[in-house]
Amino acid sequence: METALAGVRERFVAKLGSASDCTFDKLTQWLQAYVDTGGQLLGKCLVRAEALAPVLTKTDQKSGWLKATMKAPMKTIPQRWDAVEAALNKGQALVVEGRGTEISGDKSKFANSTGFHAFVLLQVIEDGDGKKWFIGFDPDVSATTETQKLWNNLIRAAFDTTDKDEDLGKWNEKVKDLKADKLYEILTTMVLGTTTSGFGPLVRGYAIDRTKELEGAWRG
Repeated sequence: METALAGVRERFVAKLGSASDCTFDKLTQWLQAYVDTGGQLLGKCLVRAEALAPVLTKTDQKSGWLKATMKAPMKTIPQRWDAVEAALNKGQALVVEGRGTEISGDKSKFANSTGFHAFVLLQVIEDGDGKKWFIGFDPDVSATTETQKLWNNLIRAAFDTTDKDEDLGKWNEKVKDLKADKLYEILTTMVLGTTTSGFGPLVRGYAIDRTKELEGAWRG
């Protein structure tokens, strides 16, 4: 498990670059953050996921779509999930698109929405109890309590403010004006966390019910 996760981390590290070349555009390519007009959450989650999938795919593989892999003819649903696992563990990154109520984080802007959300699956790992987890990268900083808390704390640190969460909108709107090193710190901390071997809260494990199709499988 540790080896597989280390390999996933290496993919991020290789593509996130360095502090000297980090720009606001790069941050928005990776993060669906509260940096739109008025400090609102960015949109275009599908466009972002489609762009990130080939970036996060190993060089000898091609990215794809989860729904395409799940349409394999003459296979049972569990066999289709087996094919998904095999593709991911070869190094393919797969775009996941689904209803916000199905695939988004429980605190996400999309969790109670009739619209759709998208992110990228990267790997399948097996824990010490033999349970398999699908590792995904969801750029949505509104996704969970943890992602929201980390984002807000990073904004407070970047602007040296003690403002409460509900008052950070004016600072979110100014993220575009931050220098490269501050942008890089925000980006890498959200994705990779603060250790040299782990991840931030945007990289999460999903327990998939492999007896179900795409709809209904995520909260299994």
